[in-house]
Amino acid sequence: MHRLAAAAVVLAVAVAVGLFFVLRSGSKSTEATAPTHVRATLAADVLPRPGVHRYTQSGYEEAKVGPLTIHRAFPRQAVLVVSGTGAVVQEEWRFSKQHLEATRERVTSSGRWTVWQRTRITMVITQDEAHAARPVTLSRPNRLRVGQRWVQDYTVGGVHSVSRNRVKGRCGADCFVLVADSTVSGAHPGTERDLTWESETTGLTVRETIDRRIGGSFPYRMHVELRLIR
Repeated sequence: MHRLAAAAVVLAVAVAVGLFFVLRSGSKSTEATAPTHVRATLAADVLPRPGVHRYTQSGYEEAKVGPLTIHRAFPRQAVLVVSGTGAVVQEEWRFSKQHLEATRERVTSSGRWTVWQRTRITMVITQDEAHAARPVTLSRPNRLRVGQRWVQDYTVGGVHSVSRNRVKGRCGADCFVLVADSTVSGAHPGTERDLTWESETTGLTVRETIDRRIGGSFPYRMHVELRLIR
């Protein structure tokens, strides 16, 4: 998913508004709701197709300010909402009502290019940051092969991110296992590893593990495991 930079922006803003007092009452995650209808006009050859997909989910997120720690488990289900227009597809991951992450990608003959990212986290108050990716960055080339590698080097909301990606193996005739190791630097340095099983036929994530750590004055950790239900 490669959204470490967007998450670091949200956490930087959260520090500025004094989350020390907010964390004490933000210790519960509730299951995200799905829209009844998805408005989309994606081109016929763009994957994944518009719709709502549900995933089993396990994991947690944890934040610290000084001696105070909040640790909350994610709900048992997550929701992925796919929408978009023309060749630009948006994937909106709703891990809970309190945590949403979204990415817009332009689909071309060479691959998928990330053009925008958003992260919204609620811990009593809501921090919602959405920014363009500069420059537009190749998130996944077409015609994957085992051993293939590429690097993303871009900025989101003033936070610089570098993601080193590789195709680790296959998970079926039309499925590849991708590994992405990402880093951000500055006041809120962080790392993230995404291990993704992705279907070439549907363009959907079949399974994924995310392990994110952000440091600085507001340390944050997220670990989540997802599996497609439908």
